[in-house]
Amino acid sequence: MGGLIAALGRFYMQFVNVVRRLLDKTLFSICIVIMVTLVIDVSWQVISRYALGSPSTFTDETARFLMVWMTFLGGAYMFGCDGHLSVTSLRDRLPSGVKNFVVVLTYVLITAFAVLVMFYGSQRLISRTISQPSPSLGIPMGIFYSILPISAVCIVIYMVLNLIEFFLGGTAKQKE
Repeated sequence: MGGLIAALGRFYMQFVNVVRRLLDKTLFSICIVIMVTLVIDVSWQVISRYALGSPSTFTDETARFLMVWMTFLGGAYMFGCDGHLSVTSLRDRLPSGVKNFVVVLTYVLITAFAVLVMFYGSQRLISRTISQPSPSLGIPMGIFYSILPISAVCIVIYMVLNLIEFFLGGTAKQKE
């Protein structure tokens, strides 16, 4: 029976690693595309304004939209890399059992926030603004706000992967 449990644990860890790598590469690639597009957009904004003397009408709004999308997708990516700023001095002083409880509680609270606020909370916002066009581009604002549930799903996936790693004794970043 112990061999079966160990094999199942290895399978889940391999599954976690495959899903994490896939999500990491996808988010990272999307962030690169957004950043390159943002650089081109802002460069065109400067060139059209100062070199051509006729400022472009869409570049300012495009830059804002791209920056917001970059922020949310980059934030989700950082959850996967455990790269967010955290103050661990108190947690590090706790006994091992309490420390593990705090780590799990942190993952659960982040998941709850992503589900309740970012996913369900944004549904009302998206439904109210789906027919409202953006001023310059004319894109429905609901599409712009759709980054909230998209990043929430990514964060939830990362938190579930972190919890699986944590409980299987893997390499969850916060576990000692």
